[in-house]
Amino acid sequence: MSGISLADLLHATGYYPDGAPAPGLLFGEAASLHRRGHDFKPDAMWRSSSSLSVYFKFEEKVPPTEVVATWRREIWNEGFAPLLWVICPERIDLYNGFGAPILEHDAEENRIRTFAVVESSLREADALAGRLSIETGQLWQNFATIDRKTSVDHRLLYDLHHLEKDLVTQGFQRNLAQALIGRVIFTQYLLDRGIVTPTLLKTIAGGAKLPDVLRQQKAATQLFSWLSKTFNGDMFPPSSADNTPENSLLNRVADFLEAVNPETGQTTLFPYRFDVIPVELISSIYEQFAHAQPATPQERSSEAERNGVHYTRLSLVSLVLDEVMEGVAGKETVLDLTCGSGVFLVEALRRLVALRGRNEIITRDLIRDVLYNQVFGADISETAIRVAAFSLYLAALELDPDPQPPQSLKFQPLIGRTLVCGDARTIEQRGPGREVFMIGSDLRKFDVIVGNPPWGFKGKTGTAERKKSRGTAPSQPRGEGLDFVLRAIQFSHDETRFGVVLSAIPFFSRSNTGIAAALHVMKLLAPITVVNLANLSGWLFATATMPAVILFARHRAQPADQVTVVQIPWSTSGARTQTFEVSPNDINRLRLGALEAYPLLLKAAAVGVRRDVALVEAMFTKFRSLGQQLSALETELNVGMIRGFSRNQTRSAGEMRGLPLLEAGDLRPFKIPKDLGIFDSPKAQWPRARGIYKAPLLVVKETLNGGPRLLTAVSERDLVYTNAFFGAALPRGGTSVAHLLAAILSSSFAAWFFLMSASEFGIWKRRVLRDDVARLPLPEISDALSKAPGKKLVSLSKSFSRHEPGVEDLEALDEVVFDLYGLDSTDRVVAQNGLQRATWQWQSGREESAAPASIGATMTRYSNAFMSVLQGWLSVRGEKTVQAEIYDLPDVASLRIIRFVITRGPRKSASLRVPVAGTLKDLIEEIGSRLNKKIATALTATRELRVYGKDEVFIIKPAATRHWMEICALEDADAVVSESFRGRKA
Repeated sequence: MSGISLADLLHATGYYPDGAPAPGLLFGEAASLHRRGHDFKPDAMWRSSSSLSVYFKFEEKVPPTEVVATWRREIWNEGFAPLLWVICPERIDLYNGFGAPILEHDAEENRIRTFAVVESSLREADALAGRLSIETGQLWQNFATIDRKTSVDHRLLYDLHHLEKDLVTQGFQRNLAQALIGRVIFTQYLLDRGIVTPTLLKTIAGGAKLPDVLRQQKAATQLFSWLSKTFNGDMFPPSSADNTPENSLLNRVADFLEAVNPETGQTTLFPYRFDVIPVELISSIYEQFAHAQPATPQERSSEAERNGVHYTRLSLVSLVLDEVMEGVAGKETVLDLTCGSGVFLVEALRRLVALRGRNEIITRDLIRDVLYNQVFGADISETAIRVAAFSLYLAALELDPDPQPPQSLKFQPLIGRTLVCGDARTIEQRGPGREVFMIGSDLRKFDVIVGNPPWGFKGKTGTAERKKSRGTAPSQPRGEGLDFVLRAIQFSHDETRFGVVLSAIPFFSRSNTGIAAALHVMKLLAPITVVNLANLSGWLFATATMPAVILFARHRAQPADQVTVVQIPWSTSGARTQTFEVSPNDINRLRLGALEAYPLLLKAAAVGVRRDVALVEAMFTKFRSLGQQLSALETELNVGMIRGFSRNQTRSAGEMRGLPLLEAGDLRPFKIPKDLGIFDSPKAQWPRARGIYKAPLLVVKETLNGGPRLLTAVSERDLVYTNAFFGAALPRGGTSVAHLLAAILSSSFAAWFFLMSASEFGIWKRRVLRDDVARLPLPEISDALSKAPGKKLVSLSKSFSRHEPGVEDLEALDEVVFDLYGLDSTDRVVAQNGLQRATWQWQSGREESAAPASIGATMTRYSNAFMSVLQGWLSVRGEKTVQAEIYDLPDVASLRIIRFVITRGPRKSASLRVPVAGTLKDLIEEIGSRLNKKIATALTATRELRVYGKDEVFIIKPAATRHWMEICALEDADAVVSESFRGRKA
């Protein structure tokens, strides 16, 4: 190639597919208008559906490294751009946008690849970092250095945490330290934005640079006084101008602005540009500060933890507002009853201004109108309310098209007008809350209600307080998130949209009170959508002690009694980019009536697919539960003994003395060691009744330490087991019953069922509770023992107690259990894949699910499962056969593609591997050209495609193994059949 243009690169890397820009691709001035920074002028930018940005800059000559470093610094401060492409006619450089700026050699250190301008290099660039590589998550597999942990939000919060800690360590009051940091950040923003010039700063405080001003207490006092008089409102605490700290503290803040390492004294590059950093990130500083509150020796946790305060990631804010504000006009009012630092309100302000800007010229008056009349919040923390006000003012300044002169920017107070400090339960009953939230004798109604209310559980005192305020409505047994939703409903009208982040526990709990509370809210707000965020707990809410869901209501047109359930899966890229991946198979739909009959279906829909939900419901309909059948045998599952500490050992355990003692680490699959220790304590905290330890005993371990199969065993001697186990003492002669149950509970069917139904496993913890086990649907025990599968299971359990089973032994056991339950071939796939999906609760399993699907084994199993469904449909007429062609793409390809061809005649279905002559991009273009469809463009809108031709269908999906499991094949085949009945010809 003689040289390359920007258009050449965009076409080669998939950003300009099918002769048109991919959705999200902007050029020239349009690209710059969507940016916070103003110095770097990209020639093109692409923004993904998850808000990640990629920038493209074309230069006739290779730009100096210091120029690239300047571009990168601005991009890094935006916080959403992992990649910068710098294109020259003879060379292409790819830079890491998340790499923190450094003083020297920034461009060299953060350049992740250079491509020569040759055809092979362009193909490599596409495979490694093209649009499909980003959309499918393959980019993060290819480049380990691109990681959000080095991005501006992590770095800024880390630095401010240490700054606040140092100020407090030197004796400065924490609230004053936080106020000082806020004032300094705001001043630096004014300087970075050019609202305050060095000349004006010198006039105000005698110095042209902020660090110089801060190093003199008198000058700092003059600056802070000017800020309070000029900007008014609630920008700072009332005493902020009168509490200028001593020089040593001011010097520490000045050191921060000059990037002086507090330990070494060395100066580096100050990386931050506060005119570029998202204002929402400034809002999150409060949450960072809140978690920094040290616990006193008498307290078990910090105030933030007790109140359930969590740092709300900007990507989560975008996800909530993308949904809840889709299609609104811009005149709506927004309420957050637990607004914290205002992160939801800041983004809502930005979006409302943009929406009104479609029909009006964006002026300062328009922005202030939205600020003063459309965005409302409340919080019990005065500090939080002040930060919310500060953040909203900052956002209003950022949106202001001409923020000059400073003296004209004075704000009206927000606190007492749109922001109120107080308890959300009684906010309208007194003071400013009455004025803000009452219109005459009625509560004010809002059009959009959002937020992340506290999740925390405050013990018996907190429960008593909540009972007083909730009235007769059902209340969740622990925590108060749903109470806040009920309270928010009082501020809503029939069309109010809701988008609220909540603890997942009441939605998936097996507690009757928890289920009742969740169903009550769901019925009040129907139609609703529940988004399961549990898979993301490790990074989305790293400080939380429980998983989360998002509850959306009335935000999309859907049947009134419909519950849409969305599972956001774990992905390799999620934590590194703080973005979300959702595919069609991650979305399920239920009816409220079905949920009321079988509440467990909500959990199944949140972790499984449609066939999982159907099989769970079928099992409940067909069989009685284990608990019911044990009750008929006059026994039950019991939790074992709690020994407790010596001070709690107050109950007599004399009846158990001398019995063998089974402890947590003793049990092996199907086997209880013969040489157990002896229980010899006269007392215990909860010894339980002697009768629960009588043989024959079925013993089940609560925790799932090594994998998703339950550990079970049968004891033919009396023994004491601890509360690490559940046990069922069977009637005399019930050894075969115990072995039958041990075999069933150890099967992949049971692992699948507990993944779909257990209150904690699959959502929160790697354990099953006693009630989870008791709920397992079970063929009638007496019938099972008389049939061949039941007899075989008893035999297998007994043999495994002598010789520990291997993988093949357990697979054989699984098949016998399937026989006992009468599962057909497709239901067996559901349960078998359930065992594999249950391994995703461990990191190794998650990584396997995200690894590229093997063209051989994985893809062949997928195609066979797909053909089994399609062939069953075709065989009704007996005239057609389906064949599979698996395209033999390289392992590093970001997609996998299978073509299913329907042919005439009685041939047997078969899977073939088809060689691919060119690249993945070539293959997609060839398929699109042959079928006259814009496949590359469509892949931007949905991450999975079914593309139809005459008597053929192509399945195109990301390469990750989780997309190509056999259960996915069943779901995809169901969709093809359904679409064919609706008029598409397979």
